[in-house]
Amino acid sequence: MIAIASAATKVGIAAAVVTLALARIRRSRDYAPEKFGFVRPSMRPLLGFFVAYMAWMIASDMFVDWRGPWDFEPWRKAPYLASVLRLIAVCGLGPVAEELVFRSLIFHWLSERLAMPLVIAITALSWALLHYSYSWTVIAIIVVDGVLLGLARWKSGSVVTPILMHAAYNLYAIW
Repeated sequence: MIAIASAATKVGIAAAVVTLALARIRRSRDYAPEKFGFVRPSMRPLLGFFVAYMAWMIASDMFVDWRGPWDFEPWRKAPYLASVLRLIAVCGLGPVAEELVFRSLIFHWLSERLAMPLVIAITALSWALLHYSYSWTVIAIIVVDGVLLGLARWKSGSVVTPILMHAAYNLYAIW
């Protein structure tokens, strides 16, 4: 029961963040879908960034072993519902929530005030600090992740690109 409650809490928190971020974005006085990255990305940049991000993910894991050993035992022992909820939270709603906050809402706000390299750096660093419970080595990797997600958001013009990249990364990381 504890595993299910914990996973359900994660789903609930991520869903609440998605709801609050979307509400804040819609209430913006200068709301326009494209300003917040609510456009369909072109397939070429989407695939290019996705492949580059997956290559970075695998290479960084090979050199630093940030993910640890493949261990499916906790998944086998957990109730089925807990595993489903965990996947929804970590690989679905979590990436959507984080990308809406960092690569849509904050990204837009900063892009009206700062040069794009600073926007990408600030959103990458602030997003990495959200993961404060990890080691400094992993946080450094997350900073690079954030830079790549920011570049993908900027160059594709769409928040969908970093959401898909982030979801795939988390799917790899949780096993």
